[in-house]
Amino acid sequence: MHAFFHIRPAQRPSIWRKRAPVARRLMQMTVDTGSLVLLRQTVMQICGDALNFMRIEACEHGARIKVWLCVAENLVARIMEAVMRRLPAAQFGRCRPHPAAGSAA
Repeated sequence: MHAFFHIRPAQRPSIWRKRAPVARRLMQMTVDTGSLVLLRQTVMQICGDALNFMRIEACEHGARIKVWLCVAENLVARIMEAVMRRLPAAQFGRCRPHPAAGSAA
C-alpha cells in the first residue's frame, strides 16, 4: 500500500453546517473617560471578531464611563487580566451569561 493512501476522504469544514453555539458572557466595568480609547484597543486586540458588542454609557457627569462587553466565555479571563494590567483604576462589575437571542421565541 502506498504511504499516502487514505481510506477516508479528507474532512473539510462545510460552510453549510451549523456551528456549535458559543457561550457568551456580558461583562460590566467602569473606567475613567480618558481611558476609554485604551480599553477599546485592549479589548479589540484580544477579541477581534469574537466581540459581539460594546455598549458605553457616561456616568458621574461624564467623569467615568460604564462599559458592557458581550464576549465569548473563554475570553473573559484574558480580558480581565489585560484590563487590570493596563488600566488599574478600572472597576469590574457583574459578569453574567448573556441571554441567547433566539431563546425568546
